[in-house]
Order: sequence, then structure tokens, then C-alpha cells
Amino acid sequence: MQKEDSLTRREFLGKAALLGSSLTLAAGTAKKSSAQLNNAAVPPPSRIGAGFIGVGVRGTELLQASQKIYGIDIVAACDLYKGHLERALELTGGKLVTSGKYEEVLARKDIDAVVLALPDHWHKKALLDSLAAGKHVYIEKPLTHKLEEGDEMVQAVEKSKKIVQVGSQTLSSGCALQARDLIRSGRLGQITMIEAKMLRYSSLSACYYPIPPDASPENIDWKRFLGEAPQREFDPKRFFQWRLFWDYSGGLTTDLFVHMISITHYLMGVEEPESITGFSDIYYWKNYREVPDQITALVSYPQGFVLKLTTTVNNGHPEPMLVIYGTEGTLEYDGPKMKYYCEPRQESFSYATNSWPTKTVEQFKQILNLNDRQQPYASQQASAGEALSFKAGEGDDSDVAHLRNFYDAIRTGSKVIEDIGFGANAVRVGHMINMACKTGKVVHWNRKAQKVEV
Repeated sequence: MQKEDSLTRREFLGKAALLGSSLTLAAGTAKKSSAQLNNAAVPPPSRIGAGFIGVGVRGTELLQASQKIYGIDIVAACDLYKGHLERALELTGGKLVTSGKYEEVLARKDIDAVVLALPDHWHKKALLDSLAAGKHVYIEKPLTHKLEEGDEMVQAVEKSKKIVQVGSQTLSSGCALQARDLIRSGRLGQITMIEAKMLRYSSLSACYYPIPPDASPENIDWKRFLGEAPQREFDPKRFFQWRLFWDYSGGLTTDLFVHMISITHYLMGVEEPESITGFSDIYYWKNYREVPDQITALVSYPQGFVLKLTTTVNNGHPEPMLVIYGTEGTLEYDGPKMKYYCEPRQESFSYATNSWPTKTVEQFKQILNLNDRQQPYASQQASAGEALSFKAGEGDDSDVAHLRNFYDAIRTGSKVIEDIGFGANAVRVGHMINMACKTGKVVHWNRKAQKVEV
């Protein structure tokens, strides 16, 4: 007998067609709106003056993404390497104020919001200073460099009443909202396991960014880069490849895992884990690297599912970012695209009854109303549908969409998609994974006491 809230294959295909149409329609609408506007058409009261603190690899991407958003005046940029500032000037046609001290950017009255894309060990101080200067803040993930920094940063944002967006742009990827709606519709059944992977293999993905030939103490403010980190002699590797070192980074867990944790929290509507175990090591890039090049972790959630996370920079085999396993179906989610498999449970007792005498099998079939394949009625009615693929339209890429969400929130006072609390919860999982890997113990989150226990 079919449950009242179940969906027949024909009904699902119809709804899936509508879902696919809505994706295309939404993308087309966004594209049309952008085409109807031009930068000059945005009136001064709605324009936002933006400053960029850190215009290295990631900061430059965010500057370029902001250039695609109407009504954003890129006023100033700060960086500790003069070459980064020269590039920012090139990208803006020279119409940009540059500085080696972010305090000078924060002091400007024509800047309403700042985009922070600094090494992790500078995140806390730069955020607090930006809020004290009265600026709205877009801060790149991971929010924190150390576990204990999160509470202070959250409290400072709440006190400031400013708009703060944490930059895990996967939340703004093309199919995120559609995937969340599909999960919440119950069509996957009860979700018990999620497998998340990021597999990469190149020197860049392993964070060995090339060092410019002009790198020197003359054009890099090395002392300021170190900040509160341990003092060392000038080392361009540490400046340009800072993600390889614990002094400035949390490694792959807070760099790559945070993307997968953030989107899992968003899709599943969860905030805090229950317990975590993990294993990591340096398997391939055995040189001056300090952080692991491969990690696997298991994160259990009180809502009744386990998140298995794997990342490596030693193999680039293509995998979906998330595979979400439910009792009635599976969803392969990969940002701008996803694929849904309708997989209802199907029972057949023929394997188990093969050792029974024929007359006993016939009696058993009659008692349970089984067909010749020894399937119960529910399995006779259930059938797996064809896999349904969805792909986002030609709207904003995730960087532009995430930044647009931030700038729109400043204009309208609406909520951002990734507020400070969300970002703190996501990166906490990353820190807990590092603790589990380093100690070899299961790490627990005491929800009542709001603290980590090993």
C-alpha cells in the first residue's frame, strides 16, 4: 500500500521537470537583470565603497568578482607585497588607492565595506579592527586560525550590528538551494551518511604557489606579515606559501574541509557535531611542508548521520563534492550541478529461503503475500527511476553570487547566507578534526557546556 506522502515516479518526474525549469528561469532572470543595468545607473545612495585588505591569490579573485557587481566602487587595496598592489592597480585602470597598512584603508570615510583575504593568523585582528572602524566585513574562510578565537569574534560582530559575511562561497553555488529543498522534501528518505571529497593533484593545489622573482625584504613587509606569529628570518616560502605552515594556517582541514562542512551544514540544517575522529599525514609532498597532504575524518551529528570527509592533494580523480545517501535515494551534489537517484528499498527473500524445502517456501509466500520472486507488496510497487540531472543556468559564479549577497545585505539590511555564527560553527569542526588527528583520540563537542572535550 502506498504511503500518502510518497511520490509516484510519474509525479516525481513532473515535479523534477518543474524544478529544472525553475533553475533555468532563475538563471535567465538574473542574467537579464544584470544586462539591463550599468554601473552608472546605480544612484549614489545605493553605491558601496569597498576596500580590499589582502590582494594575493584569493584577494585578487574577490576584487575581480566585485568588479562584476553593479554599484560597487573599489576604492582602495592593501597588501604587504608591492607586486600585489601593482596588479590591483592594473586591474582597476590605476583608479585605486594602495597602501601597505590596512589601518589607512579602514580610516577612509568613502569605504563602507572591506573584503578581508589575509593569512588565517591575521583574521581575528583584522576583523576586530574593521568592526571598530565601523565597516561591514566580508571575511574569507576559515573564520578563525585557532579554536578559541571564535567566541570573541562572534560577540564582536553581534555588538557592532554590522553586516558580516564569511566567505565559504560553496553556499552560493548554483544548485545549493535546489539541493536543500530536495533534501527537505523527504524524497531521499532518512539520510544516514554523507561522503564528501576534494581530490586534487598539482603543486598549486598542494599550496606550493610560485614565488615572484622580485620577492625580497625591500618589497615585502615581512615583520608585519608575521604579526603575532613566532618571529623568524625572512623566508619568501612562508610568505607566498603560508598555507603549508601551522603558524599561519590550519592546513587542509580549515582550507578545503571547511567548504564541504559548510555546504553540509547548509543542506542538512545542522550546526554542531557530536564526535569526531580522523587520520592525517604527509604522504607525498615530503619537503618543508608542515601540514598534512591527506586527511580522512568521520564526523557524527546528533541528527543521526555521519559525514565522512576525505581530501588529498596527491590524486585528482574527479568525484562529486558530496554524495548524500538516504533510505529512499541518493543525491550527488557538485555545486553548479547535481544528480538525483530514486532508489526505494526493495526486498526479496529468495536468497535466504533457498535452503528451505519447496513446500515451506510456498507456505511462507502465502503468509506474507509474496510474488514469485519472493518480494513483499511494497517492493513489488517500488521501482528505481532514471537518474535525474540538474544544472544551474548561466547566472553568477559562486564568488560573485556570495559577494552580491553580502553587498545586497548592506543595502537592504537583510541577512547574509553565511553569518558569523555559521562560519564559526563550520570552522570549529575543522579545528576538532585537527585535534583528533594530532592526538589520535575521539574529540567530542559538549553541546550543553559549549566546549570541546578530548
